[in-house]
Amino acid sequence: MESTREERLVGVSGYHVTSEGETLIAYGLGACIAIALWDTDSKVGALAHTLLPRQDTGLGASSGKYVDAAIQTMLREMVEAGAGYSTIEARLVGGADIFELKALGKGVGTKNVAVAREELDRLDVPIVAEATGGEHGRTVEFDTATGRLEVTTAHADDVEVL
Repeated sequence: MESTREERLVGVSGYHVTSEGETLIAYGLGACIAIALWDTDSKVGALAHTLLPRQDTGLGASSGKYVDAAIQTMLREMVEAGAGYSTIEARLVGGADIFELKALGKGVGTKNVAVAREELDRLDVPIVAEATGGEHGRTVEFDTATGRLEVTTAHADDVEVL
């Protein structure tokens, strides 16, 4: 049976918050990380495709570009959309160390994951699942109606469900 659920692409440095049960998709996660937030009660969900760890890196401004800013922005918008802060949970995907950024050096993926963990801990949002690190890119499909998050890893035969 085919789903009639709307799919929305979340591109690099972007994010989307929804209470409409959309499936949010982020392709080509290398050093980038996808941060999926979901309220288990209201079913409000959000997905960011973040590029860099902290907004203070001085490489431009975008709420979805930086891990710390994306988390803060999505949480605020989720609560505005009807989510209960205490029932929001997080999943992290990506953060592979597959290339070097001249401005930040090697290990950007590792830094992105570390900042996400720190920021979510600081904001008391539990991380319930992760598929991070490694040397291969990933794609994420996040069904905000059910909270199901599927991860497809390059050069792997199976789909991981978080």
